[in-house]
Amino acid sequence: MKKFTKIFMVGLALFVFQAAIYAQTSGSIAGAVTDPNGAVVAGATVTVKNINTGFERTTTSGDAGRFVFTALQPGVYSVTVESSGFKKALVPDIAVSVSKQEELSIALQIGLGGESVTVTGAQEMINTSSPSITNVINTKQVVDLPLPTRDPLGLAALQAGIAVIGGDTRGASVGGLRQTAVNVTQDGISAMDNFVKTSSFFAISAPSLNSTAEFSITTGTVGSEAGRGAAQVNMVTKGGANDFHGGVFYLHRNEALNANTWFNNWAGTNPTTGAPVTPRARQRQNFYGFDFSGPIYFPAFGEGGPELWSGKDRAFFFFSYEGFRENFQATRNRTVLTPEARTGIFRYTGTTGALQSVNLLTLGTFGTLNPLTMARINATPVPNNTLVGDGFNTAGYQYNVPGVDKNDKYVFRYDHQLAKDTAVGSHKLEFVFNRAVFLLKPDTFNGIESPFLGGTDAFQSSKRYLVTGAVVSNFGSSMTNVFRVGRQWAPVAFLRDSSSTTDYIGFSGITNPQNQFQSQGRESIVDQYSDNFSISKGNHFFRFGGDWQKVFARTFNDFGIVKTISLGGNSSNPNGLLLSQFPNGVNANVSAASAVYGNIVGLLASASATFNVST
Repeated sequence: MKKFTKIFMVGLALFVFQAAIYAQTSGSIAGAVTDPNGAVVAGATVTVKNINTGFERTTTSGDAGRFVFTALQPGVYSVTVESSGFKKALVPDIAVSVSKQEELSIALQIGLGGESVTVTGAQEMINTSSPSITNVINTKQVVDLPLPTRDPLGLAALQAGIAVIGGDTRGASVGGLRQTAVNVTQDGISAMDNFVKTSSFFAISAPSLNSTAEFSITTGTVGSEAGRGAAQVNMVTKGGANDFHGGVFYLHRNEALNANTWFNNWAGTNPTTGAPVTPRARQRQNFYGFDFSGPIYFPAFGEGGPELWSGKDRAFFFFSYEGFRENFQATRNRTVLTPEARTGIFRYTGTTGALQSVNLLTLGTFGTLNPLTMARINATPVPNNTLVGDGFNTAGYQYNVPGVDKNDKYVFRYDHQLAKDTAVGSHKLEFVFNRAVFLLKPDTFNGIESPFLGGTDAFQSSKRYLVTGAVVSNFGSSMTNVFRVGRQWAPVAFLRDSSSTTDYIGFSGITNPQNQFQSQGRESIVDQYSDNFSISKGNHFFRFGGDWQKVFARTFNDFGIVKTISLGGNSSNPNGLLLSQFPNGVNANVSAASAVYGNIVGLLASASATFNVST
């Protein structure tokens, strides 16, 4: 029996401290009530009130004078404490942040019940309740800090312990861990790409900067309530208040005052016009949007007839729209054949340091140019720089790829206090809807645009949704339960502008004139349910929780269905080029010449195709 009791207690401890109270979207207030001599005051009535929404909750201090309020929506609160024989104490302006607990120490003063005193300096500046290293980025920081992309997660790079490599916050590392160690949630529901899980600070649900109230980043000593991930990012959507609020914004960014890039200038200038061979890339961005929030009003029928139902202190809404339009250019430098190489003349620096040249058409197995391969080679521009290639046979053609990037984000939130605090408790309903529509054409982010202007482009298109609902219940003065349900679905498609039925030719040593990318895409759906329960008893605080997720993915990929012919020759189809044919040459010259020769005479190395048995 003793052994069974020990096993049961160990199992219970593991359940309490390791059960997943997943995706914290709220904060808490805890504290102690004492008299002027520092002795604890038990049975004091403690009331917490959200200053903006009027939401109230009440509890009593325990035998050790302790009290705690959990599952509080981020915002500004006041705390009042009343006890017989003492003046009422008021602690104003307590900022409650997501994933953090605010600690108070309230000393009551002896006096009549009708008297009151405002307590200042009661909030502790040092975290004494949790070993977690958590930083909260609030609304003001979200709005005021420079963030050209208007992606809230871009601010993660400012936190200690996060290493950003190459300026890419999206793929940053926390404490040297892999990107998959980070868990990102939005209003308690997974916001990550659950199919391609290689981006640490990326939310596929695309949270709107205009609608983000605040978010927390936990980078060390993550508590058991986190559920998943060695690092946590918890974002919370703004909510309404008792007063109507709204705003409109517009942001424009233009390349007019930008300098050209160093590499564009290095490519040189046009000898006729004196202008750079590659001018500065166009970048014209337009961000705009609005938000509106307040209490809900709607017609109702009372005893005296029709009336207007007021949602003050009970029901609130928030809506925001954010749009983005960009007309841009992306600089590309392709590798192309020089005019001499296109005729079969191969040039190189010999072992003597002198420039050498040979006619590959007179040296190789085939002595004529292939009309099919030459048609595609001659459709590419001649070089305008030597930043790539060997400068003799291959060189660079640098230019700007034009494109458009646009997206629209819609966010709606509804909060409803279903019942006020009573002896049996209270209940609050939360609902959040997010919709984001994206189009990037061509998709220069993934580099699947046409290799040269005038070719077939590929673009990226997606419509992403995140819906979450929650019921926050308080039973009596010591028990809190949060039930949350949500779904994320994010179909993303990478599509060609037009299908291709011709064969692809794989050239060697140069940029392929054809865009060989084939359409592909995916849709990942995440259904999630979680329930978290907490109870305080004296000096003890217990938490239980569970989380269930179902992740489903549907994909398609047309890669390889068009037959690809690779050039370059093989042992059964040699090119006939030998080192002895290259005066003062070396093996590297023969290898480079073989690539050029295979391209211009169409020498076959292999051919392949993929067949999809189902869609």
